[in-house]
Amino acid sequence: MNNPWLDISLSDYESHMSLPTVDQEVMTATEFSRIVSQFTPESVAVIGCAGGNGFDAIPASTRRVVGVDINKSYVARAAERYEKRIPGIEFHRADVQSDPLSFDPVELIYASLVFEYVSLPETLENLARVCLPGGHLVTLLQQPSTTMTALTPSPYTSIQSLSQIMRLVPPSECAEYAASAGFTLESEKRVTIKSGKSFLVQIYRKQEHSSPGQG
Repeated sequence: MNNPWLDISLSDYESHMSLPTVDQEVMTATEFSRIVSQFTPESVAVIGCAGGNGFDAIPASTRRVVGVDINKSYVARAAERYEKRIPGIEFHRADVQSDPLSFDPVELIYASLVFEYVSLPETLENLARVCLPGGHLVTLLQQPSTTMTALTPSPYTSIQSLSQIMRLVPPSECAEYAASAGFTLESEKRVTIKSGKSFLVQIYRKQEHSSPGQG
């Protein structure tokens, strides 16, 4: 089955995320800004970067920025927007659950609304290889709702194709696979947006010394 992310235009995706009924564009960018301010990393990788939402908040003290996305048109558009504005930025088209990640390890990895669409064990092992020991992985997971569908209805009908692969990930499951990959859960924070949907921000620290088979 072709990954539906490859068939969704960036225009549809960004327009959907910015709808008042969805209201996730600002939330994900705000959380990224908060995390970057908290850790002030010299290097950061954004997994599922799309068009670069939140990149405007990256400070000059962050000397290397890596954007990764499965959709090559997203990566190309993000590069157009930010290559001349952010020194030390690089972009990679990759499926994080199966493709080798060909960039040097970073201090901070931010993966917002990514794990709902990938196989966790493979993805976390892959991310562990590009996270420096003592560095951090920050995930943002959508939480289930008793009153709303996982995918919010919208006029951008291509988005609904994601229902083929979307799966809400229990935070405990994410923590279990992360631990197997060499990450230790440090904290969790719940974020609720105007629509009533909730998300969980998890902060993991990459172990300084991983066991055999980890990281």
